[in-house]
Amino acid sequence: MQYIVFFDAKADVSAQEINVEREKWCDQGKDEELSKRCKMIRRYEVVGKSPLQIVFIIETDDPTALNILSRHFGKKWHCVSYPVVERDIAAALKEDEQM
Repeated sequence: MQYIVFFDAKADVSAQEINVEREKWCDQGKDEELSKRCKMIRRYEVVGKSPLQIVFIIETDDPTALNILSRHFGKKWHCVSYPVVERDIAAALKEDEQM
């Protein structure tokens, strides 16, 4: 299953605090832990957005893998995730017309 995960930095969190969290993430080996539980992880930053917004596209058979991210970063970020399916516009239109 694929998931889209949005992280919005809380307004009162500084860039320095975000970097400290990132350093802890790397030092604790969480990148490797998450990678082992996921088939694919893509991370994007929204350009020019303040506060910072991060978007992940994650493919995993273990939805609890998403908890690794939210537990580590949850105090300084608002986080929401959704299961998603990839469909082009024509397929979406065809499926919607059949309903």
